[in-house]
Amino acid sequence: MQNRYTRPLRIFHTIVVTVTICLSPSLSARDDADPYYEYRDEVDRGEFSYDDSQDIPWIENETEVLALPDPDDLTEVKLDQLPPGMTLLVDKSRITVNPDDKVVRAWLWVRSGAGAENGSFEGFRCDTFEYKVYAYGNPGRMPPVRKARNPRWLLANKKGKNNYRQELMGDYFCGYRQSRSAREIAGYLTGEYQPDPVFEYH
Repeated sequence: MQNRYTRPLRIFHTIVVTVTICLSPSLSARDDADPYYEYRDEVDRGEFSYDDSQDIPWIENETEVLALPDPDDLTEVKLDQLPPGMTLLVDKSRITVNPDDKVVRAWLWVRSGAGAENGSFEGFRCDTFEYKVYAYGNPGRMPPVRKARNPRWLLANKKGKNNYRQELMGDYFCGYRQSRSAREIAGYLTGEYQPDPVFEYH
C-alpha cells in the first residue's frame, strides 16, 4: 500500500539514479568515443600532471674571467653567419665545460679585414641555447680586459643575419641539447671531428 510518505522517496530515488548515470558515463560509452582509450598512457589521455616544485633549480657557478688568450692558441672557425670580411677565432687551449652548470666558457676573438680585433669571454648554455658575455678584451687598451656590466643570458637562436653564435653552438659547442666536453669541442674546432647534421641547430 502506497502512502503519502513512500511516494516522494521513490521520486527522489529516481532523480538520484538519473543524475548518477549522467555524471558517470559507462565504459562502453567512453570506448565508443575513443576505442583506444584503455591503451593510451596518461599523457595521451590528458591525465598527466607534473609537480615542478620538486625540481632542483639551475644555478650558475661563479665565473672566473681568464686573461687574454695567447695568439698562438687562437683557432679560426669556419662560419657562414659572420659579417662579411670578419674572421672568428676561439682560444681552444682554455675551453672549459663546468660539470655542475654545464656551461661552455671560452674566449672568442673577432678580426676584421682591416686588422682591427676585439675579444669577448663568453658562456654558452646548450640546454637553453643561450649565451652570456662576461668580459671584453682589447690588447691595445689598458686594462686589456674589461668585465661586462650586468651580464645576462640572451637567446642565441634569434632570427636574422650574422647570427654566428647560433652556428658556433650548433656545429661546435653543443651536441643534442647538451654541452660537448672541452676535448670534443677542441676536436670539432680543429677538424678532428665533423659536425653531425642530425644534431645541428637551425
